[in-house]
Amino acid sequence: MNKYHFISMLLFISGITFFVYGVLTGEVNTGFILIFPFFVGSGVYALFGVVFIFVSILLFMFGFVDVESDLKELQDFGGGRDDDHILAKKRFFEGGGVVLIGPIPIVFGSNWKIAAVLIVLTIILVLMSFVFTAIFF
Repeated sequence: MNKYHFISMLLFISGITFFVYGVLTGEVNTGFILIFPFFVGSGVYALFGVVFIFVSILLFMFGFVDVESDLKELQDFGGGRDDDHILAKKRFFEGGGVVLIGPIPIVFGSNWKIAAVLIVLTIILVLMSFVFTAIFF
């Protein structure tokens, strides 16, 4: 965990804390739409909660960019801003994702094994959401 992810985690917890305190004081209202929670508020606690969570998401995404090590490797390679050397660093990633538009899943992946695992996980998630809806509503 790098420093950006750690700060992101702290900001996210702080944002949730502001929301919880706002709900306890009556300044923030909360509810569910299907399985998604939402918060409605017009006060300071709602503002700080939204700002902290938004900044935490930005810092979390920025934490995956490892600029410092790439610059260090570029300098170790002998290249710099004035040199014509290019640091050719070959990276290979495998991954996939699922987009749920209502009950319709869209599954994508870099190979069939990942896509098959995501299909199984999507079926489990959809079944869990149906069970949750049937039990609580």
